[in-house]
Amino acid sequence: MIKFPTTKRVDLYKTAVSSEQLHLDLVAAQEFMFDAWENDDLEVVLKLIRKAIKKSPLCADAYSFYCEISQEPPESKIGKLETALYAASIALGEDFQEFAGRFWGFVETRPYMRAKAVLAEALWESGNFYPAMAHSREMLKLNPNDNQGIRHLLANYYLELEMVDDLALLLDDYPGDMRSFFQYTRALLAYRQSSPDADDIAKAAIDSNRHIPGLLSKCRLQIKSNSGYITLGGMDEAIYYVNHNIKPWIRTSGAIDWIVNNSLSKI
Repeated sequence: MIKFPTTKRVDLYKTAVSSEQLHLDLVAAQEFMFDAWENDDLEVVLKLIRKAIKKSPLCADAYSFYCEISQEPPESKIGKLETALYAASIALGEDFQEFAGRFWGFVETRPYMRAKAVLAEALWESGNFYPAMAHSREMLKLNPNDNQGIRHLLANYYLELEMVDDLALLLDDYPGDMRSFFQYTRALLAYRQSSPDADDIAKAAIDSNRHIPGLLSKCRLQIKSNSGYITLGGMDEAIYYVNHNIKPWIRTSGAIDWIVNNSLSKI
């Protein structure tokens, strides 16, 4: 367990230290985090996170990475991640608005975006659905290019809550996205709407990842990969999609049999 600073502690630090020292401390803390990301030993990682947060309470990556690897319930992570966002916004200072619309293209914005993404997931997992979606939408406004793939999470949220109109608009915003996350969701919507192109859309989805129909047919959550990576067209990608979208597929009568039959016809 690591004791993280509160927003009050962040404020005290900000007022007690010169702007130059704030920057130097944050750079040093970030070096600890670079080492933490590259290490597979959990004890070492936790020590590096402690060092980072001790060096600079503004090191948002220390909060967010801890929450990513922690087994704590999601509701206990929310306060830490809100402090991380606050700390990251202080670190960005007046440049925050200048970067809007081009976030992620600037390295200094990335701790803010990483913390916001982890916060959105913690909110969703703790049942705070609408705040989770609000954070996700804000991230897409800050960075429409969406290097983090937040659009895929937001699509999952919309589908889970049957917010079909919002989902359709999101899919239209990224017509060139051919990853399985969007392709299978497009296929499900086409099936629901009895689209004449539904089978063709299904085949395009299957081409993007052939593992998903088989996993959907099991009608249960799958054991997640521990690699931390998602391979295009790979089993880890399939597991990620199914674990986030199995419920809407099950709720849609006949949809799983339909996608499985389409996959068999392509063998």
